Amino acid sequence: MSDCRIHQPDLPIDLDDTSTFGHLDSAGMLRLAQAFPAHCRRGLEIGEATRVPPHWGEGLRSIVCVGMGGSAIGGDLLAGIFEDRAPCPISVVRYYELPRHVDGSTLVIAASYSGNTEEVLSAARQALERRARLVGVCSGGALRGLCEEAEAPVAIVPGGQPPRASTGYLLMPMVALLGQLGLVGDIAQECRETLDLLEALSDELGPTSALPDNRAKQLACTLYGKFPILYASTPMLAPVAFRWRTQINENSKSLAMCQHLPELNHNEVVGWEKGPALLHEPVVVVIASPSDPPRMRRRLALTQEIIGDKAPVYIEGARGRSRLAQVASAMYLGDFMSLYLAFLNGVDPVTIVPIDFLKSRLKEEPLEWHYGA
Repeated sequence: MSDCRIHQPDLPIDLDDTSTFGHLDSAGMLRLAQAFPAHCRRGLEIGEATRVPPHWGEGLRSIVCVGMGGSAIGGDLLAGIFEDRAPCPISVVRYYELPRHVDGSTLVIAASYSGNTEEVLSAARQALERRARLVGVCSGGALRGLCEEAEAPVAIVPGGQPPRASTGYLLMPMVALLGQLGLVGDIAQECRETLDLLEALSDELGPTSALPDNRAKQLACTLYGKFPILYASTPMLAPVAFRWRTQINENSKSLAMCQHLPELNHNEVVGWEKGPALLHEPVVVVIASPSDPPRMRRRLALTQEIIGDKAPVYIEGARGRSRLAQVASAMYLGDFMSLYLAFLNGVDPVTIVPIDFLKSRLKEEPLEWHYGA
């Protein structure tokens, strides 16, 4: 395994000196990252206070989380955390329409931070039409109005920040909801563990923690100017690898790719024969769990052996004992890393010009699609 704990000498700024990059952070994204533990604590309280009919936990055949972009990651993480103990499958829908199986035996959690995401609103209306058990998670907007009009439970979270910086407000009400319905057992202890761990990490990964002791800064330095390839050691952590990728996309304005074991051993691993010649200095980061079974650890070791001579490979172990703590802590590391990488890239992490352009054009007349153009 490669070591990336050494400060690279050719970096454009000093990550230990906020005066060299503070002007880039117009919306205080670094401050919002530091507040993630507080967001999680508040999100849990809001979820616990959102009363859901107790019988909604009975006879469930599926749980469907609806969301887009930063509002969808909560559902991804929820599925990874509770896939081993939920009484029915948890899936995530990123589209206007719900799967045909959604009916009165389905719990639909519609998450839209703004409350105005058109895909989520469309799916939520379908959930009501099919008499599914709908719960909204939003800061207001049309989704709040839709749920209140239908007398459906809705968790109202604080607004006013980018959705991708509001994951604690989007994930933890869902965690509380599953706990309230008795679907995943007693979650009080793992919630306490997770919140305590995240508060410690806020200091450990924050801007006042110096590079030699700050894993997020070290990773940002290592990935600067490279093409990140993010692997998860198990499906549980696959949403975390995906989150790292999307945070690099939006915050750092860079491309990245992600996949997870064991699936990548059945396809992507072959691409390493010729792939490095097509990429600009690939770097592999594997997000692993301390509870990975021996067979998965063996697969990971063999995967390192196959690709280790083609690109540096770094193993990042998730922290904590519970799945909730491991998923949340590993995601948190990636969030900080993507912000430091944004500053190294000389960009403001909050801006999303292509997304804003797309949304504004979608409000206009439909554009004609030219095949083959």
